[in-house]
Amino acid sequence: METEEKSTEGGRSLSKSVFYGILLGLAFLGSVLFVKELFILLVAAAVGFGVWELSSALRLKNWYVPRVPAVIGSMLIMPATYYGGVKWQWATTLATSAALMIWRLVHILWEKRRSISQSFWAAIRDFAAAAFVVIYLPLTLSFSILLLKHNVAWVFCFVIPVALVDTFGYLVGRKLGKHKLAPGVSPKKTWEGLLASIIAGVLSTVLLVVFVAGKDWWIGVILAALLIISAVFGDLAESLIKRDLGVKDMSHLLPGHGGIMDRLDSILPAALVTYAFVTVLGI
Repeated sequence: METEEKSTEGGRSLSKSVFYGILLGLAFLGSVLFVKELFILLVAAAVGFGVWELSSALRLKNWYVPRVPAVIGSMLIMPATYYGGVKWQWATTLATSAALMIWRLVHILWEKRRSISQSFWAAIRDFAAAAFVVIYLPLTLSFSILLLKHNVAWVFCFVIPVALVDTFGYLVGRKLGKHKLAPGVSPKKTWEGLLASIIAGVLSTVLLVVFVAGKDWWIGVILAALLIISAVFGDLAESLIKRDLGVKDMSHLLPGHGGIMDRLDSILPAALVTYAFVTVLGI
């Protein structure tokens, strides 16, 4: 008899998934409820680990992003966004991208192992990889910092529903899932899991918008629809990235979950979508 319950998804431990999921949830609640700066630190740390994982995975297909400067620059975007607002958010994002490109160009020229033509195309390829990493991860997640600065209630209104969308989609899909959602991209995703995600997402978002943000229920319904779409898209997008890179998980940092990127995939687009929603409605 096995001593630890395994999921059908690559042999992951359900008990470990739940345990570390609770720890992450408590860290999030503690940082948001008590000291906002702790949330900034938590997001910056998640970004740093995520950038390292993604940069390392890209190297498997010869896309080279300087990891140390990428991590440092990406983490700096978070406090810059909180204290400097949108202007510093974009300034540090552009500065980080430019610094990575210059770093890589100097590195290529210093190596002197390639012809001019080879060096040119290698530089273009790696510049694109650097821009992708900075835009995909720290820039999108920095919108959660803008929401924190605007009204902490909106951070609850997108993080908790997205977490529940992921959790219920995984649990129901694992136990009851029979019909594949997108077998060519993520073979384990099912329509049954998606239905569970929709129910959990709508109920949690409406309740949070009404009782935490103090807004009308219909605002919660619209936000729920946007969050569910963005969460599913983010999950499938990362699955496609991992498939193209030939990896199952970005790392094994979180037992039962995979890497940090495997937890952030749905949060990234949800942060951007929620900020745009709140900004457009002026709420």
